[in-house]
Amino acid sequence: MMTPKRPSFCTDVPMSPMARSCFESVDEPMSPVQGLTLSSDASMNKAAPDCSAGGLGSDPWDDELIANLLSTLSIPLASRPQCNTWQCDMPSIAPKAAISMGNGKDKKSIRVDAVLGSGAFATVYQAIDQASGIKMVIKVQKPGHPWEFHINTQLDARLAPDVRHLFSRFHSAHLFRDGSVLLGELHGYGTLLNAVNLYKKSASLGDKLMPQPVVMYLTMCILHMVEQLHKIHIIHADIKPDNFLLGESFMKNTMFEPDNLNHGLSLIDLGQSIDMELFPPGTAFTAKCMTSGFQCTEMLGGRPWTYQTDYFGIAGTVHCMLFGTYMQVTNEDGVWKTNGNFRRKPHSELWCEFFHTLLNIPDCGSLPCLSSLRSRLASILKDHYANKLPGSVRRLVVLLLENRPSKK
Repeated sequence: MMTPKRPSFCTDVPMSPMARSCFESVDEPMSPVQGLTLSSDASMNKAAPDCSAGGLGSDPWDDELIANLLSTLSIPLASRPQCNTWQCDMPSIAPKAAISMGNGKDKKSIRVDAVLGSGAFATVYQAIDQASGIKMVIKVQKPGHPWEFHINTQLDARLAPDVRHLFSRFHSAHLFRDGSVLLGELHGYGTLLNAVNLYKKSASLGDKLMPQPVVMYLTMCILHMVEQLHKIHIIHADIKPDNFLLGESFMKNTMFEPDNLNHGLSLIDLGQSIDMELFPPGTAFTAKCMTSGFQCTEMLGGRPWTYQTDYFGIAGTVHCMLFGTYMQVTNEDGVWKTNGNFRRKPHSELWCEFFHTLLNIPDCGSLPCLSSLRSRLASILKDHYANKLPGSVRRLVVLLLENRPSKK
């Protein structure tokens, strides 16, 4: 199977400027997803809005709505020490450029090294702090998009310190008249989508798909990460394999227990995330993501949604790891199903239930229990793959090292 080429987001109809992906891969995206049924989660039932209670909102990504939400924050974004507002246009930022950001002791002299990715509203660069030698990411947005930095501040405030590193972190924001610049952490070993395509390209591997124990392990990590976001009432709203990055910890990790938080996977690009604490209790949404392959089954069926869009994103990401292709979904007699042939997969019953659960959610008040799904995967990993998982991960590490792009 040939490795698909990822279409440029410039050709897609945008949800809004904030909905653009900041780390665009050169690989092709998955195809659309379809779904399964769920068990209920007590804590999520408490946190999730009750669609039956009313409070429908159309578009959580509307530019005017976002501006109004930012204007009503108890702590204005511009008053935060990490947020710098400049009464001038943004400096020219391009590879090989040397720029200065900040004032006084916080001023940084930065050398821009290379483009990591670009979309219609953002370009992401790899850069280096010339004083410390620390590599970083610079996300440049035109027009400016301070919302993502708001989400960053909420992750800092609401997440437990031991899980904050599981999500991208921006150390500072610089807001100019014509755009915005975010400075953040660099994760240098590519995305899950890149990893999937490395298997497809490797001549030394048999079926050229990610091994079952690695898929299960990474799925277990993903479920835990999304669970942490939902506990603090944040909907990511753009979960896909190219928004999971592999970092240094992944290359060094030798502990694969379910409670190990240093697994090296990081969820990025929260620019279209939804902060449910800024909406009245009971709010649900009716807007549709304009990129059809990423519309959750509620959007496809014209039903209200909240956290369901993230469950759909989990299903699509796992489908990509299992089959090496993007997920597509169809509705058969009221049941959403994927295009994946699970009968040929080990533990087919588990995967059928997994996808059915994530794609066939009854309503906004009956969300699946991610910790239950994670526990089931952990049990199968322990019983069937305890000895195989370390070797399988090491082979992936070798692939990542051999194919790591050099950005000097």
